[in-house]
Amino acid sequence: MREDVVDALKKCAEALQHGNPRLANAEMGRVLDLAEEEPKPGTIRLIRFLAEALACRAYGLHPKYFSFPLPDWKNIMCSRHSLFSTVGWAIADVVKGKRKRKVHVIELVKHMDIYDQWMNIFSLVRDWGDLTHLRLSFLVQENVEFSKETEEKLIRASNSKARHIELEYKIIAVNSFADIDVSLLEMRDGEFVVVNCMFVFSKMFSEALALEKVLLTVRDVIKADVMIVAEHDANHSQSDFLLRFDESLKYYSSLFQENLFLSFHPKAEAYHRHQICNIVACEGSNRVERHQTWAQWKSLLTHYGFSIDNLSAKRAFLGNYWPMNRENGILVIRSTEREKQPLFFISAWKTSTSPFKSSGSNEG
Repeated sequence: MREDVVDALKKCAEALQHGNPRLANAEMGRVLDLAEEEPKPGTIRLIRFLAEALACRAYGLHPKYFSFPLPDWKNIMCSRHSLFSTVGWAIADVVKGKRKRKVHVIELVKHMDIYDQWMNIFSLVRDWGDLTHLRLSFLVQENVEFSKETEEKLIRASNSKARHIELEYKIIAVNSFADIDVSLLEMRDGEFVVVNCMFVFSKMFSEALALEKVLLTVRDVIKADVMIVAEHDANHSQSDFLLRFDESLKYYSSLFQENLFLSFHPKAEAYHRHQICNIVACEGSNRVERHQTWAQWKSLLTHYGFSIDNLSAKRAFLGNYWPMNRENGILVIRSTEREKQPLFFISAWKTSTSPFKSSGSNEG
């Protein structure tokens, strides 16, 4: 994105913050005029998304639906070499070598579009050591059931790709991940328990104590052997609007520069459009897209009694686009441009022996 466009966007944001609608309107017009001079279609669309978000902020449009109008991230990134498959590799990495014959994977998901990803991931299950029994529990924030067709697909996938591993699966509808009824998970002795949390933790910061409750449940009640956490590596949780806008401008410029999301999935563009709008336009409990940096996540999870379980995968790729490298025991996806800005991370965590003290508060 050219410097004159960045300058106009920042001046528009500053005018809104300082209560100068006339200047904001003038800078908005300059933004839209300059957008037409951009050579890359993806960059033009990003500029329009940012302008739209600023306009929504100007008119006080702060509804929560900006945060999740579409099926969640896993539905967008569900190819064989997707982030979800890489999480599958991460799960395999921590399970193999444990000599466990029974594994229970507990998924925290916003929408029940996850079964497609599990049909992809079954091709990786053969690497999970001596596994003979796999149990999948989906904690879902909507009331749904498996269709007969979905059940048949799962059974066929487990039989054809996973050495006829015995498979169990169930959906548990929850109003909030903070109020999980663990008895419904039917925890069993002898199971290696993995809790998989992809792009859900950052959305809990807008709900008081929600994340703390979930982490304590995973640690003390579920007693997970491993917790997988995948998140955006970005600083979008700041209460200062101008700092948050500046960070989102840098982050999404890198994201759209790669051109992955405009061609990888037909719904990706709309997904990011609404995500940007929530970060820029919304405040208070309406702002649920509160991404944090890896350093912030490491500090927070360590505080809540977890320690890094190093992933041994040396290198993986997300399709033909981004290198995914192992850095300090986690998998990191960085932009290939803009000084290799971090975009996402995938990490594994185990219970730490360190003492824990509740902070009594959550990110505001």
